[in-house]
Amino acid sequence: MCFQVFVRKVIELHDKYLAYVNDCFSNHTLFHKALKEEFEVFFNKGVAGSSSTELLATYCDNILKKGGSQKMSDEAVEDMLEKEKTCSVDFV
Repeated sequence: MCFQVFVRKVIELHDKYLAYVNDCFSNHTLFHKALKEEFEVFFNKGVAGSSSTELLATYCDNILKKGGSQKMSDEAVEDMLEKEKTCSVDFV
């Protein structure tokens, strides 16, 4: 499922830039705000006829139903959902 790869890459991208904000910019609120605003723009764009938000919701639904495309441990499922929650709550 192509959208699962897309969502995983978005979460990885978010984690990467959040680490930059935390490590390189001393967790400064101005940089958190800038990151949040840019991801909001991204999430409001459509991807292959769906919004990024819809793809995130479908991804979470798949994880909860069957552990994603690969069988994931309970800890891995919780970790992935926590990352998605952080990403979507901050930017959607």
